[in-house]
Amino acid sequence: MIPKQYQSIFVFLREEIQKSGDVQGYEWIYFKKDAEKLIVQGHMQDLHEQMLEFYEDYLWKRVESDAAWDFIDFVAQRDDYFGAWATGRVDLMELVECWIDKGQSRKMLALLRQMGLTGYDADWENLRTLLDEKLRRMEVDGTRNGMKETGYFYCLLHAFTMIMLSAHTKEGKAKLLEQFDGNWGFLRYMYSVMTRVIIGFKFANFASLTNCLTNDKELEPFFHFYHSVLKERFNELCAKGTKKEKLEKAFQKLEQCMKQTTPSDELNELCEVLFPEDFKEMLNRHRLPSYQELEKVTASAAVTIKELEEKVGQMAQQYTELLEESVTIEQIEAELEKLPTSLSMPIWMQLNILLAGNKAWLNKMLSIRDKILAKQQEEMQMNMNITAQPGSYVNGMVQQQTNNGIATNRQIAAL
Repeated sequence: MIPKQYQSIFVFLREEIQKSGDVQGYEWIYFKKDAEKLIVQGHMQDLHEQMLEFYEDYLWKRVESDAAWDFIDFVAQRDDYFGAWATGRVDLMELVECWIDKGQSRKMLALLRQMGLTGYDADWENLRTLLDEKLRRMEVDGTRNGMKETGYFYCLLHAFTMIMLSAHTKEGKAKLLEQFDGNWGFLRYMYSVMTRVIIGFKFANFASLTNCLTNDKELEPFFHFYHSVLKERFNELCAKGTKKEKLEKAFQKLEQCMKQTTPSDELNELCEVLFPEDFKEMLNRHRLPSYQELEKVTASAAVTIKELEEKVGQMAQQYTELLEESVTIEQIEAELEKLPTSLSMPIWMQLNILLAGNKAWLNKMLSIRDKILAKQQEEMQMNMNITAQPGSYVNGMVQQQTNNGIATNRQIAAL
């Protein structure tokens, strides 16, 4: 039982939550000291039980008073029973997605670390599968909110999940969680290159990201980790818009810094846990192309009907392979709806051949076709009403074919 002289802590905490600003700042300093005294005196479990009424709103950031939330966080980060309490009550994917719009990633990181250290348990295999898909699709789906972007939080949760999923002992996981917490500033560089999406930085390209890293002297002992993945991903990153000459220059600067620094093996174990070979292979699999990528391909001045036919065949094969993994018919349908019908119809025809034995496809194929045909009618009407400027991308390939001297009445052959 909590001694009487400390009971006022929880009375004031309730009042602060109900009416923000009632408790003075200096009083919170004393309350934190009292909480630490309770722990030292062996009242950790009693303190935990007193805090249970506050933890739910604390986790989901529903406490409006910053002072009250900060005090609850202060206790939670010292609560030996916190993670075990959260097990079964808190879905980490939902929690992280709730925090994406709230930002404050360092607080989210501290929450995850404390959960891991104090016994939180989950279906880690299933969570990893969900996160792998999130990270694999980031190139297509994009991110939002700048520094508070979705990818930043998904990568945080991915790192935490990989540690908890590892075969290490409780003590070994505790060590990795401490390293994860202390080295996230570096790990976000690694995740950016691995996923081919810059997370946690406001840089427009990977040359700028690399230059930022090389300017951080404290991270020099770990440059060899980044160098390894950057070298492997170099051509892919250039294909994503980073100018090759700029990235080459940044890469050379990185190598020059490495020659002047003794590499540290401190993060060897952590990086092996976070970035195993199957994770790399997963990120290298075929992915759904973004609309911008498709538009770039079809609007190219050098495009030919033959090249479009090849692209149609490749995309149909990609969709088929993805359907065998975790992508649904509904997701394929949504992707087809984004495309101009000059692409979606021939892809639909290809899928009919490739998925002839797929019951889910057979159940949806006619409704998907009808949607494409309806969109085709809309595009034809739009083309009749719009006079496009030379070189513009209108109604799929119609205007571009005219600009290239390709007869617009020639159909893309069904493959």
